[in-house]
Amino acid sequence: MAKGQQILTDEILGNVAGGLSKAPTQTPTPLTYAEGASPQPIEGSFHGSLEEAANLLLTILPTSIRDYACELADITLKIPRWQLILGSLMAQQESGNLAAPSIDPSWRQVELLIKSSICEHCKTEFPPKRQGQKYCSNKCGDLARGEEIQKQNKLKEEIRRMEEKAEREAGLRA
Repeated sequence: MAKGQQILTDEILGNVAGGLSKAPTQTPTPLTYAEGASPQPIEGSFHGSLEEAANLLLTILPTSIRDYACELADITLKIPRWQLILGSLMAQQESGNLAAPSIDPSWRQVELLIKSSICEHCKTEFPPKRQGQKYCSNKCGDLARGEEIQKQNKLKEEIRRMEEKAEREAGLRA
């Protein structure tokens, strides 16, 4: 084609037809966790751990969303699934929507899979009411926090005494 001539749509389509190669076939990591199934141990590498965590999170989503997210990460964007999840969180933050997530009520059932925990204060077994609950009651939590405050105060007092002693030895204090 000479310089300055206009390209016709038919010419472009004629050149493209039959000339496009198929997208590279990549075997995406299958999501193997069925609902209610226990997850496999997380791989040793940091990337492997992130990918396993992403796969585990994706299994909680409805099948249509899960399949779309996997296809989007594996085939379209060619990025690890964990990057898609974290990137989606970043996009929500940038658009101001992070504080208003869309919560599926069925996700509460996932938290119920945790049967029991051990209270860090009284060492009794208890059913946790929320993820990451350390103590069986407010009383145990208050007692544990009180003990921690006492330890911190003793440590501060000991440091203060040692500083005073060092000042006296250095002649800075009588």
